[in-house]
Amino acid sequence: MKGKKIVYATMVGDLFHRGHLEFIKKAKNLGDFLIIGLHPDDVAKKYKREPIVPFEDRKKIIESIKEVDMVVEDCMDFRKPTMFDNLKKYNVNIAVHGDDWLPPLYQKAKEKKLCKVVQVESYPYISTTKLLKEIRKAKNLKYLLDKKKKLVVISAGDALTAKLIEEAEFDGIWVSGFEASARLGLADNSTITMNEMLNTTKTIVDSTTLPVIVDVDTGYGGIHNFIRTVKEFEKIGCAGLCVEDNVFPKENSLWGGKLSLLSMEQHGAKIRAGKDAQKTKEFVIIARTEALIRGYGIKEAIRRAKYYVKSGADMILIHSRELSGKEALEIPKHWNLNTPLVIVPTKFPHIMNKQLFDAGFSMIILANQTERVKIKAVRECLKIIKLHDCVEPIEKGLSATLDDLRNLTPIREAEEIDRKYGLV
Repeated sequence: MKGKKIVYATMVGDLFHRGHLEFIKKAKNLGDFLIIGLHPDDVAKKYKREPIVPFEDRKKIIESIKEVDMVVEDCMDFRKPTMFDNLKKYNVNIAVHGDDWLPPLYQKAKEKKLCKVVQVESYPYISTTKLLKEIRKAKNLKYLLDKKKKLVVISAGDALTAKLIEEAEFDGIWVSGFEASARLGLADNSTITMNEMLNTTKTIVDSTTLPVIVDVDTGYGGIHNFIRTVKEFEKIGCAGLCVEDNVFPKENSLWGGKLSLLSMEQHGAKIRAGKDAQKTKEFVIIARTEALIRGYGIKEAIRRAKYYVKSGADMILIHSRELSGKEALEIPKHWNLNTPLVIVPTKFPHIMNKQLFDAGFSMIILANQTERVKIKAVRECLKIIKLHDCVEPIEKGLSATLDDLRNLTPIREAEEIDRKYGLV
C-alpha cells in the first residue's frame, strides 16, 4: 500500500444490492486502494438492527468485488478496532460516505484532520432500509404465527409509540379502542367513530413495518357497518382487526357485570360477512367473545368461540378479568381446535408471558400499558416543573433528548427528498 492513495469506507453491507455496488465503485475512483470497514453483527445491532446476513458471509461477499482491496472489522467507537484505529493503522487518505447524511464519527474524523472526508452521491432508487420495509410489510400475522408460533403484541396510540415498539423488537402493534377513545376525551362506550379510529390507525400503519391489529369493538354497529369497517381498515394496510360479541353500543368489559351479548348467530354472521368483504387472504379477523368475562361461563365461551371459527374467524380471543389468572390459564384446556387462541392479560399482569404460551395461547396482547405509563410520566413531569419553576430537572433526568424525538420522525427521508429535488 506504500505510495498509494488509501480510501476507506464503512458499511453494514446487509442484503447487498446495487446501491452498495455503485457506492463502492465511486469510492474506488477516489484513490488507489479501497478498504471497507465492515461493522460486525453486535455493533450493527447497537445502532441499527441485527443484520440478516452474518458478518463472515457479508465479508466474503464484499471481498469478492473487484474494486475492493481489503475488508476489515470496524466497530465504530463501541469497541476495538474502532474506526479511528483503522484510519490510523492503514494511513487512510480519504474516508468516504454517501451524501444522504454524514455520521458523527466521520464528522469527528474531519474535525480531527485524521484524513480527508468526501461524500459521494448515493444511489437513489434502493437501500437496505427500503428493501426491509417491503419485506416486512409482506409479513402478516399468519406468516408470523407459522414462523414464530408465539407473538407478543403491544398497544400504540400514536406513531411514536409504534416506532418504539418496533425498536424494542416486539411482534406487532395493537390499536386499542379504549386508548383511542380516551385520547379523544371519550368514554369506551362506542362513542368513537370508525373514521376517528381510521385516522388514528393510519398514522401508526404508515410509521411501522410491524403488523397492526385494530380493536374495532363491535364493528361500529351491525353487519353492514362491519362490512365497511373491514374494507376500510384493510385498505389502509392493517394486518387484521378484532371484533367482539358485545351489543352495540358496547360497554368496556373490564368493569360491570353480566350484561346481554349479541346472539352467537348474529356475531357469526358478522364474521362471515367480514371475511367475504376482505380483498386479501392475509387479512385476519380475530373473533372476541365476552361470554367468560361477562359471567356466562367457560362452556358458553367455548361454544361461541367454536361457532365463530366455523363462521370463518382466523383467531379467537376469550376475555377474562379473574385476578389470579387461573381462569385464563384454564381456557386452552377446553380448546380442541387448531385455530390460534389470543389472550389480553390486563387484569392478571403477574402472569408471565411464558406461562400463557405454555398454557396454549398463541398471541398475547398487552393492550393499554404504554398509554398508562405515559399518564404517570407526564403527571410526574408536571409536578417537577411546578416545584422547580423550570424544566432543567426534566432535561437532566426524565426527558429523552431532542435528537431522540427527531430521530423517531422520518427526517432522513425528508432530507433525501429535499436533496433529490434540489431544495438544499
